[in-house]
Amino acid sequence: MPSVNRMASNFVSRLTPVECSMKAQAAIVAESEVVGVASHSLVLVRKIKGNTFQTVLRAKLDDHPEGTSIRLTAGMDRIVFVFACIFMAAFALLAVAFLLAFLRVFTSFQFSDQDRRDWLFLSTPLLSLIAGVGLIQLGRYVSRHDAPFLTRLIVDAIEAKSKTELTTRQSA
Repeated sequence: MPSVNRMASNFVSRLTPVECSMKAQAAIVAESEVVGVASHSLVLVRKIKGNTFQTVLRAKLDDHPEGTSIRLTAGMDRIVFVFACIFMAAFALLAVAFLLAFLRVFTSFQFSDQDRRDWLFLSTPLLSLIAGVGLIQLGRYVSRHDAPFLTRLIVDAIEAKSKTELTTRQSA
């Protein structure tokens, strides 16, 4: 089974998109470790007891001549990603402001000679920015097992086959 941690995976099911969403919803309800929603065009699933970055599997369902084309992606929940970006941007702006004050670019906005010697004070925004990147990487590492579990759950429920498997079978 292909991994969907970083890239999208393409599958095909013989079922219609509505049947796929109904089977996916039934699998979500039957599995006690997950929660999710399913519509005729999109299925979203995540583990209940997961990591703080909330790994979410997104399955886009489209009509296909053989049934339904499914595009699976898994990753950090988008709202968590947005808040992480806002947090990181705030600390990046603080780091730039501290750098401008340290270099005495503006006469009204600069640190005193005593403040310029306090490296911990000056480096705090940069250290926070580095810590934020580290936390995101740690969250990705912790969630490495969530995506394959969620992928297997949905692919098995909707009886999907990988598009690469189908093309190699047809060409052989």
